[in-house]
This record gives sequence, C-alpha cells and structure tokens, in this order.
Amino acid sequence: MTIHELQQRLRRIHASMGCEGRLSFTIGQGEREPCYVTHWFPTGPAGYEDCKAVGVGTAEECLEALHRYAAAYRPRPTEDEVGRMLGVGVAAEPPQHYRIAAE
Repeated sequence: MTIHELQQRLRRIHASMGCEGRLSFTIGQGEREPCYVTHWFPTGPAGYEDCKAVGVGTAEECLEALHRYAAAYRPRPTEDEVGRMLGVGVAAEPPQHYRIAAE
C-alpha cells in the first residue's frame, strides 16, 4: 500500500464519520514498530481536543480497527447545532433596546 492509497482510505473513513475531528495515523518505521491510529475530536466551544486511541498494529490492522470504530461512531452535535434544532438561537449582539437600557 502506498502513502497515497492510505490517505485515500483515511479520507473515505473520515467522511463516513461525518468528517468530525481529525484522524492521526502514525506509521512504524521498523519491522517491529507498530502503527497507531487515533481520533482527535473537539470537546467544546473553547477549541480543546481530546484523543481516542483506535488501533495499534500493522497498517492493515489499524485500518480494520478504524473501520469498526467508524461504523459505531455517531457524530455529536455542537451546542450551536442543538440550539438550531430546538429553534433557539444565540444573538450575536443584544437587541438595540437592551443596549440603550444598559448605557
């Protein structure tokens, strides 16, 4: 498998997960060094990320583990998306009459 083939497979899997977060694939350099695949995803509006180890082993074993992970993965809606689903929006700026009352 070439690097380009690996990138294509990772892109397809990432798309099947709704492109949420990012995937990190670490390639072992020696015959005895394993590959690792992790999923980095946002934890909230502050922009911090958390990491979930998905697989370790050969490149194929990591891709198989990633396929299983992606099949079970359900994207989590953001707070903004939940607000839009509920019909509750956050105003970017308070209404004019509130601003005048506060001044």
